[in-house]
Amino acid sequence: MLSPYHILYVDDEEKALHYFKEIFEGEYVIHIANNAMDGYRILQTYGPQIGLLLTDQRMPGPSGVELMEHAKKLNPNLARILVTAYTDYQAAVDAVNSGRCFRYLHKPWDPEELGQVIKHAMDYYSALVEREQLLAEKADTVRHMLSADKISGLGILAEGLNHHLRNALTVVRAFIDLAPMKLMEEIGGVHPRDPSFWLDVQHQAQSQLERIQLLLSRLAEGSHAKQLERQDECTLLAVLNEMREVFAASLKEKDIQLDFQVSPDLKFLVNNSRFLQMWRLIFMEELTHLNTADTIQISAAVRPDVTGRQQIVMYVRDTGVWEGKDRPVNLFDPFYTRSRKPDDFGVNMMACYVTMHLHGGTAEARHLEPRGLELKLTMPLEPNWVPPKEEDFFRQLVNHEQRWRQREEMAAA
Repeated sequence: MLSPYHILYVDDEEKALHYFKEIFEGEYVIHIANNAMDGYRILQTYGPQIGLLLTDQRMPGPSGVELMEHAKKLNPNLARILVTAYTDYQAAVDAVNSGRCFRYLHKPWDPEELGQVIKHAMDYYSALVEREQLLAEKADTVRHMLSADKISGLGILAEGLNHHLRNALTVVRAFIDLAPMKLMEEIGGVHPRDPSFWLDVQHQAQSQLERIQLLLSRLAEGSHAKQLERQDECTLLAVLNEMREVFAASLKEKDIQLDFQVSPDLKFLVNNSRFLQMWRLIFMEELTHLNTADTIQISAAVRPDVTGRQQIVMYVRDTGVWEGKDRPVNLFDPFYTRSRKPDDFGVNMMACYVTMHLHGGTAEARHLEPRGLELKLTMPLEPNWVPPKEEDFFRQLVNHEQRWRQREEMAAA
C-alpha cells in the first residue's frame, strides 16, 4: 500500500533519479526533477501532498539549499533532506544548523540506509500534519463550546426575564389599551381637542411593548439550545429570491441594490422554518441600518474547513456606514445598540447566531474597508455532524503525544 504522502527527488544526475524511482516507487508516489526550478514547480502543483523533498546541493541554476529555503515557505512542515558530495560537507552542516533541512546524506547513498531515513522523515511529516489537524480541531471544538455556553446563558437569562416581566407587561398593555376609552369617560364623552395625540401615545407605547415581547421571544429560543433536525432540502438561491420579493417595496424605497453570487445548484439540508426566519431577520437588519443607494452582496460556496470537513460558507457584504466605536463582535449581543440608532437592540442578529449554532455552524462579523460590514455564516454540509466533545479531543491528543515520543525514541536509537 502506497504512503498517502509523496516524495520529490531533485538531482541533475539522470541515473540517480531513475535509480531512486526504481527502488522506492513500490512504497511511495515519486516525483523527480533535474533542476531546482522544475522541482519548485512540482512543489507548487502538489502542495502539502508532498511530504518529503530530497535534493542534491550542486546543480545548474539554484542550489539545493536555495530550493529548500523556497520549499519551506510553501510548506513549513515539509521534511527536507540534502544529498551532498563530501566536498559540500560544510553546506550540509550549515543547512541542518539553520533549520533548513531535516537530515543530510552523502553520495553515493546506500539504498537500505536511505530507506530508513525516508521512513523516519515521512513519519515525522505525518505527525506534524496530524498535530496541525488536532490544533485546528481543538480551535473548532473550543469555538463550539463557547457558542454553546453563550446560548445556554442567554436561555437562562430569557427564562428569568420571561418569569419577571411577562405578567407586568400584560398589566401595562391592558392599561394602555384602555387609556383612550377611560380618558373619554373622564371628560364626559366629549372628544378631546387633540385625539391624535392620545392615539399616537398609545401606538408608540404598544410598539415598544411589542419590541420587548419580541426580545423575550427571541431570547427564549436560546433556552432550547439543542441540535436542530435538518431534514428540509434548501436551494439557497430560491430562498434569497423569495426574500427579494418579500422586501421588494422596502428595497425599492431605499434604492438598495442586491447582488446574488450563488449557484442555482447549491442545495443542502436545513431546518426550513428556522433557516427562512434567519434570512428574514438578516434582510430586516440590513434594511434598518443601510442608507439610500447602499448595496448588498450575498455569495455562497461549499469549501473544506481547516480539518478538511466540507461546509457551506455564506457571506453577506454591505456598504453601510459604521461609527468608529461600533464593534462587529458585539453585533450578536441581544442588548447591543448601534450608536446611530440608540433605540435599536441586536435581538434579531442574536437569533441568527442561535440558528447557525443549532445548525452546527457559526456566525461572525467584521468591518470592510473602506466601509461596510461582512457577515460570515458557516455550517457543516453533513446535517448530522456533531462537534467533538472535549474529552474526545484530549484522548486523541494524548494518543498522538505517545506516538510522537515513540518516533523520537526510535530515531535517536
